Amino acid sequence: MTTAVRGNAVSYVRSGNEDDPRVIYVHGTPGDAGAFAEFVRTPIDGVESISVDRPGFGQTGGPALTSFVDQAAAIEPLLVEREGRWPVLVGHSLGGPIVARMAADHPDRVSAIVITAGSLDPELENPRWFNYVAIGLYPIIPRMFRVSNAEIFAAREETKELALVLDQVQCPVYIVHGTKDKLVPYANVAYMKRAFRNAASVDVVRVDNVGHFVLWSHEEVVRDTIERAIAPIE
Repeated sequence: MTTAVRGNAVSYVRSGNEDDPRVIYVHGTPGDAGAFAEFVRTPIDGVESISVDRPGFGQTGGPALTSFVDQAAAIEPLLVEREGRWPVLVGHSLGGPIVARMAADHPDRVSAIVITAGSLDPELENPRWFNYVAIGLYPIIPRMFRVSNAEIFAAREETKELALVLDQVQCPVYIVHGTKDKLVPYANVAYMKRAFRNAASVDVVRVDNVGHFVLWSHEEVVRDTIERAIAPIE
């Protein structure tokens, strides 16, 4: 399915009852809607599950949108109210700061956010050696890796800009992060606990001795956290 955004079509997959409150899943980089395939294939009871292809990934066309503001705007049309209940947003890795941006830009239209292995601390955003190597391979590597590389190089400045508005997030924030995450260090958690100072609550689920792919290695932990985020809107 698609939704129109600024003349472009943003692709997504969905499951569940269309009258139920939504959970919107936002993948990291690189990635696509399939990152949350199990959450759509076996949805949490009582919600409509939607997993998006962010611009430049999957079935969503167009160039890379390295701006978190633009990324949030691309998904904004999916923020729909169901009998006074607004969506819960779930972001993995780079999807984390994007759902945070959505909650900051639309504090009255988001019920809660769940950030899984999220990269929000600007001081921890640094391209790796392979990101520089990838630039020389742009003519031959798939689009998704070119888009991903552009996002990574922009992430430091984008997280700095995001930092200016995180105090606008008012909904509950849930954080799931592995202590052995080498791609997005666990130190991001301390930053988020400080930055979300006006959130209704900040709940951290620490997963010991687990790396960046906690979304898949500990799916039940993530599911349980999403269910807790949903509970207040049921």
